[in-house]
Amino acid sequence: MAHRPTRILRRSLLEVFKINPDGEDTWTDDGLIAGCHIELTDAGRARVRDNCYTGGIDAHSARGWTVRDNRVEGFWCETGLSEHAIHFWRGSRDTRVERNEIVDNARGIGFGLEQSGLGRSYPDDPCPGAGGGYVDPYDGTVVNNTVFAGRAELFDSQFGFDCGICLWQACGARVLHNTVASTEAPFSSIEWRFENTEVGLAYNLATHNLRDRGGLARLLGNLDSQPLSLFVDGPGGDLHLAPGAGAAIDQAIPLPGVTGDVDGDPRPQGAASDIGADEAVAGRR
Repeated sequence: MAHRPTRILRRSLLEVFKINPDGEDTWTDDGLIAGCHIELTDAGRARVRDNCYTGGIDAHSARGWTVRDNRVEGFWCETGLSEHAIHFWRGSRDTRVERNEIVDNARGIGFGLEQSGLGRSYPDDPCPGAGGGYVDPYDGTVVNNTVFAGRAELFDSQFGFDCGICLWQACGARVLHNTVASTEAPFSSIEWRFENTEVGLAYNLATHNLRDRGGLARLLGNLDSQPLSLFVDGPGGDLHLAPGAGAAIDQAIPLPGVTGDVDGDPRPQGAASDIGADEAVAGRR
């Protein structure tokens, strides 16, 4: 979707970006990853070890990061399940994941992973509903991203396309105007899991299922189980809305703070905003 990568990064092992604290209460906060092309190539995939221990961006206990306008692709293995293209967990907070293009990864965008464990805590108790229980990420926004899977080798691998946007023990996250599309069924296009998950999902567009695996999700105007024909070239991964995509065009009430789309085009273009990451622009195609 019309990104301008500033650097091409390819790596065969572990995560390309690994964001960790020092283990002694010094945190890696307020970072930015923008305009990158992050790819695990076929040649690199053959060298990944330890049950597919690899991923694109992996952050532990990090607060205030923005990840925007990147293309992340190819993080999967023939056997084993890779980590996500973009992943924040273990007490991360206030993350913004915006306008990224996620292509052919086993798992797309992840907030959280574990049901219990040790993570960063905060004195202001940002998730009082958890009652002191484990929270993997706090708050944060996932907005105007596209997640696509279409490569046959990915679907033929041991775990295939697992999930597009994955929310596990995620408290306070907002997932707004994203598009998750695939040529074959994933385990879930978007899922939420575990008892301390409390998330809001609004105006997301998916070709397959939203999956409730526990916790609380407040749902508004999402479209799931939609055909690839809604897009300019769904099978090829061009997830701009086709002119005839009436199920999505002008069907969303404008949301506070969501004034553009995946390309930076303003919302709304018509009588109302469009569902999904793309806001259809008259005469663009």
